[in-house]
Amino acid sequence: MTAKLLLILRFYRSTMLLFCGAASLALAWVAKVHGTPIVPALLLGKALIYPLFLYVWIIPRYSDEFYYYRNLGIRRRTLLGVSCAVDFGLCCLLLNYSAALLHAAR
Repeated sequence: MTAKLLLILRFYRSTMLLFCGAASLALAWVAKVHGTPIVPALLLGKALIYPLFLYVWIIPRYSDEFYYYRNLGIRRRTLLGVSCAVDFGLCCLLLNYSAALLHAAR
């Protein structure tokens, strides 16, 4: 179980971290500028970006890597689902941290 999770995190780091990290930082900046009431809308926007990002960028570009992970026992759906869940969790933490900093500054 731990080995599979480490493989999934390796996939996330190699393929999704740059774009998803940049999008999360941009959303945190927007939350800092516009305040905490906008955080749920930003999370919804992040959730709406995922399908576009996955089907336009990740799946066509990294289709050969899916066979590699499939031979290691990880299906594509699991690989993408856990990667998106990890990124969404990191985005939630980042937005909550920026909202807490904004609240502490007032």
